[in-house]
Amino acid sequence: MNPKSDNDTRMRILDAADDLFRTRGYSSVTLRDIADTVGMRHASLYYYAPDGKKQLYVEVMERSFARHREGLAQAITDAGDDFSAQMHAAARWIVTQPPMDISRMAHADMSDLTEEQAARLMQIAYDAIRLPIVDALKQASEAGVIHFSNHDLAAMALVSMVQSVHGIPMRPEGRWRERIGRQLVDMLLQGWLHM
Repeated sequence: MNPKSDNDTRMRILDAADDLFRTRGYSSVTLRDIADTVGMRHASLYYYAPDGKKQLYVEVMERSFARHREGLAQAITDAGDDFSAQMHAAARWIVTQPPMDISRMAHADMSDLTEEQAARLMQIAYDAIRLPIVDALKQASEAGVIHFSNHDLAAMALVSMVQSVHGIPMRPEGRWRERIGRQLVDMLLQGWLHM
């Protein structure tokens, strides 16, 4: 087989599996669903994923979390040195990406995985959504811009609030999620008692 063709097919399989797992959840997706989406025979998937659906799920989630972490970190970096701009950029990144429903994953999708696989994926997910923000919070603390010490809690508060925007029913006008994300960041930055 041609290595480039194999790699292209593998990427198509991972992309299809990613979309199906994200929209339907692990337990609702079969290898046949993935094969049908890619346009190949079910048995042919085992050439690319010898351990089957679990292997595809773990690879898809690792890839997705790595992409999210890199994108979030880049958004914060691209915002420059202004802390408010960094937090607005983080919110914009979160609301413009597919929602990461880590709670659903932990309760529904991980039951078929080994305990080690599930623990590793949950740690990767947790790191992906919080570490770029934690880094920005630590830098802001060191610069005297903010004055609190629990950066992990602050990062998760921001992520949880902004991620909740995905649960709001769609509105017809343009970039409303980004506007709401920005408003939520402003509430955190200014504090409810000082608004």
